[in-house]
Amino acid sequence: MSITRTTHRTVTFFHPFHLPGHAGLLPAGEYEVDTFEKLDPDAPMRRYIKLECHVHLWSEQDKVDGVDILKVEPVKLEAALALDSDPLREDERIQMIKSYGGRPENHAA
Repeated sequence: MSITRTTHRTVTFFHPFHLPGHAGLLPAGEYEVDTFEKLDPDAPMRRYIKLECHVHLWSEQDKVDGVDILKVEPVKLEAALALDSDPLREDERIQMIKSYGGRPENHAA
């Protein structure tokens, strides 16, 4: 028998971003995320392994085929959050936004 848990958090994206499973860009904003985890039976101390994240999509234009939950691998969500928040990766973020047809904001003064 496997022990599982679900954690809930709110994440904030400051720029448009892309997640696998969604055709284009998602707008900046706050998103509710449920993460499904299982207990690692081989760990010497209690540790959970992240299995899947569900990102809740609230706006009608972001829903994929009417589905309001986007299933994402935890590492893909963490990578998107890291790209969004790292000022040293601005060029990479701008390229990603452009590759999905978006128009990045110009922060240069």
